[in-house]
Amino acid sequence: MNALSGDTYLFAEIDRKYGVYTLRELYELHNQGHKIRVPTLLNERGEKGWVEVENVVSYGNQSLKRIILSSSRLYVEINEDAIIPAFSNRLFLGREKIILNFKRANELKVTQNTDYNDTLLLATGIPLFLPEGNNEEWDFGFSLGFVLAEASFIKRKRKYTKQSLATLNGFARKKGMTLEEYLNHTTDIQQVQLSIGQSDFERGYIQILQKHFKFAKPHKVKGENGYQLYSSDLNYIRLIKDYTDGSDSHTKHLKNEAFNRTKKFLEGIMDGFLCGDGSYYKNMDLFVVEITTNYRLYNDLIFLSKALGYDAHINNGEFVKSPSSNNYYYYFRLSIFKNWHRHTAFGLVKEHIKKIENVGEKEAFNLVLKPLYPETDKRSVFNHLFFSAYGFLVSDAVKTLEQSVLSSSLPVPVYSNGF
Repeated sequence: MNALSGDTYLFAEIDRKYGVYTLRELYELHNQGHKIRVPTLLNERGEKGWVEVENVVSYGNQSLKRIILSSSRLYVEINEDAIIPAFSNRLFLGREKIILNFKRANELKVTQNTDYNDTLLLATGIPLFLPEGNNEEWDFGFSLGFVLAEASFIKRKRKYTKQSLATLNGFARKKGMTLEEYLNHTTDIQQVQLSIGQSDFERGYIQILQKHFKFAKPHKVKGENGYQLYSSDLNYIRLIKDYTDGSDSHTKHLKNEAFNRTKKFLEGIMDGFLCGDGSYYKNMDLFVVEITTNYRLYNDLIFLSKALGYDAHINNGEFVKSPSSNNYYYYFRLSIFKNWHRHTAFGLVKEHIKKIENVGEKEAFNLVLKPLYPETDKRSVFNHLFFSAYGFLVSDAVKTLEQSVLSSSLPVPVYSNGF
């Protein structure tokens, strides 16, 4: 059987809406009768699409292993008997065909020299079939991403008086709403507060926000080389509430609604966040992001990278001393390359395994996919493959990948540069 950790994230289409869900969540959604599709590899030409899920299987607690890749440090947690597409280190050297080799996790070659270890396949991007969008969509996305990086919120006091209700009723009439509709439209956020520097003005970031939303005059922070920028614009607050959740640096993250708008919107979210919390290293053409211990936002950046076709790498985090106190805090570090500098083919990258480690017992699940092709079709080898949200190509829970199909030749073009 193939069993993946219930914490494994997948892009999924639920009732025709995209989102990112754990396998555990997909199990619950399937039991509730929702229609589920997941991204898959369709054929030997590397085309990607979506396949319907027939069932989600629970295996209870299973002893799992974590397979960690050497370059990106991305990982997948899987049981040792699971079958996974794996490849030798000389796969693309002078061959005219790719040998699609399925191995069991406990048979993967792992040594101290990662150059000789087996490799796994990662998708360079997950196909979300969205409208392209325009520059205004990018602006809205940027404004949202900047909030994820830089904003804090002043919460609304919900204790109304006759005078405050009368004021709110006036606001409601201006928007053509009843007072009840307006109160439902407003949120628990009364004001957005952005912590910014002089460079944010010089680089034009603040002007992007001010194109579409109202802000008060910037307030200089006493004794610091920075400003506070405030907005009570309900349109801005509504955008934030529609597409994000959480109230501080430890809890802010994207809602799944963000993955259903436009491509430009997603690009804007990433750009806004990188402009707020990223450092660009021109000589290496990469952005380095350092954030506090917010696992959901950390994963969101990886998911956005996969949706946009960027190359995300997990780096070692670090304890640092707070400049305002003697306390130490831990932050995550992530590298994001907008341009792929690694050899890719078919929208896939081949990456060596760094190590495999035991993670103990975890609740485990897997999918049963609806076959794309008849079993007599040579393409039926693709019937059982799907991509995790980290981009791993893995196989489902159907017990058809027996010894007779653990190796299959697929015709592909010749590649140079060692891929």
